[in-house]
Amino acid sequence: MKNENFDVAIVGYGPVSKLLAALLGQKGWKVGVYERFQKAYPLPRAVHFDDETARILQSVIPASEIERIIDVAEDLYTWCNAERKILLEIDFSMFGVSGWPGHMFFNQPELEEVLDRACQEQPTVSVNFGKEAIGLTEFDDHVELVVKDLQGEVSKIHAKYVVGADGANSFVRKNMDHTITDLGFVADWLVVDIIPQTEREWKPMNLQVCDPARPTTVVSGGPGRRRWEFMALPGETKEELNKEKVAWELLKPWDITPENSILERHAIYTFKALSVDEWRKGRLILAGDSAHLTPPFAGQGMCAGLRDSKNLAWKLDLILSGKADDSILDTYTKERNPHNREVVESALFLGKVICITDPEAAAQRDEMFFTGQVPPFPEFPYLTDGLLDQQSSKYAGKLSFQSTVSYQGQTGLFDDLVGNGWIIMSPVDDPKNVLTEEQLAFLESISAKCVKISEPSDITSENRVVDVDGKYHQYFNDTGLKAVVARPDFYLFGAVDNLSDLPSLVDNLMKQLGQYMNSITVG
Repeated sequence: MKNENFDVAIVGYGPVSKLLAALLGQKGWKVGVYERFQKAYPLPRAVHFDDETARILQSVIPASEIERIIDVAEDLYTWCNAERKILLEIDFSMFGVSGWPGHMFFNQPELEEVLDRACQEQPTVSVNFGKEAIGLTEFDDHVELVVKDLQGEVSKIHAKYVVGADGANSFVRKNMDHTITDLGFVADWLVVDIIPQTEREWKPMNLQVCDPARPTTVVSGGPGRRRWEFMALPGETKEELNKEKVAWELLKPWDITPENSILERHAIYTFKALSVDEWRKGRLILAGDSAHLTPPFAGQGMCAGLRDSKNLAWKLDLILSGKADDSILDTYTKERNPHNREVVESALFLGKVICITDPEAAAQRDEMFFTGQVPPFPEFPYLTDGLLDQQSSKYAGKLSFQSTVSYQGQTGLFDDLVGNGWIIMSPVDDPKNVLTEEQLAFLESISAKCVKISEPSDITSENRVVDVDGKYHQYFNDTGLKAVVARPDFYLFGAVDNLSDLPSLVDNLMKQLGQYMNSITVG
């Protein structure tokens, strides 16, 4: 029996696991990843991510690689009724605050291939296919994970923490003391992925047909691909619906036939809305679908899991480096669970509009749209609890801004040139100039960067970070802010509308983060 030692062991090897492993590997931590299947799943699953997710991926993937695998939504997301009368049009062409288009579509196997390379390039990350987790025991200072390979050979892995990123049927979750909140939504849908063999313009690119005879979603599946989703009707069984012949019959009205398209995949998905109440117990942690299930109506399932990994990575880094006590992991559930709950509830709001199969109820819904009586769609949530300067800033918990800058002779996205982590940024002055030695020492201990965003005409700053397109100054002008403190997961700890208030904001950061720190004295 082999024994192996890691800082973190991750069960499962989907996008959530790959991102977490790559982020921890970048910091030099030893990560062992264990996937029960022999190779990556080769067929499409998730197809959409947003600008925040793209920025998260940018942490481990070159921007050019992300651009290569995406299909950018450049028009309206159109909702229509059975008669194809427009109920709603959502502008999907808007650019996001995170420096990327607001909505992008992709083929998951291509994304996973790029993420896999990001992991394999990290010398401290060990990826193990064909090794199934079969045992889990937690001790005071480590976790023992037992895995078995396809030949029946058993290995024991000792890790300081074990993360279950192993999906809805999570082995790690089953070995944790946990409770689940069920938000009471279940719907079966036939998901069909197509590779068209002829050139065709898709107008609109993304369409929602709210037809009670068969609610249907038609969206991009990434470059060169299309996806249809057909809702199962009352009384219709999964077995009846999940047949290739049925898929072709449903596609025929869309002029999709075996003569002009390849049917890459058809599968029944049971859409659910569930959430584990505590995502961390001791040294066991959940992320992605093992912690929560999100209906796909907002395209946020994978996005939510990647947010989990980004949140978790910087906290584990502080713990493993000896700078923080592992009680900082208590903020993981506190921050991510309410945020994700709001994402799920937004998806359910959309689902309740879409999934109407009673003609009379559908007619009433249509009339509400036509007469403007539909309640406004929920705004996308931001963080509301945890490590935030909640009292002094209405911007705390909102996403920080990213755009193109020029720095040290190069032009590109801020994170690629200046770096990420803790960022203190101002368009007025170098933040260091208003902070005390004690505050600067604290910021150095957490590897924070202080940045002045300069206009192209400002030649007084050394090592200038230049706002190439003027978008940073537009952001600061629109918000009235004079300085922001951004966390490593790109959420604002807080912001001030007067640079003289920055020291008190940093004091609050020292107080809040300092309660978890092992070796930093805070005033």
